[in-house]
Amino acid sequence: MTETRSGWRGARARIVAAGLTIALAPLPLAAAAESDRPAGSTTLNAAVAKAASSERLASAATAAQPAQPTGAPSLESKRFFKTPLGMAVIAIVGAGTAYAVYSAQHDRIHSAVR
Repeated sequence: MTETRSGWRGARARIVAAGLTIALAPLPLAAAAESDRPAGSTTLNAAVAKAASSERLASAATAAQPAQPTGAPSLESKRFFKTPLGMAVIAIVGAGTAYAVYSAQHDRIHSAVR
């Protein structure tokens, strides 16, 4: 006599795996509870405040911004696509789009799903 396999066999395994995942997901959060921190550790906000108050960082913030090198295009310019770099970007995007259209129309595999 032959035994027929039920579709529930795979579904049961998926349900058990999902249940274990849901049950075990909070464990890393419980391990990182704040009560377990050593007394001498600092928080992220305290470390950032300490670093921001250092003299070296404060003097670097007041220093003048370095000027852009000559010949560099202005990044605030509204005419980016009129620069040589902008034209190169347009050419690359256009070539990529043209290749995608050509590739879709001249595909060797012709299926009904397409």
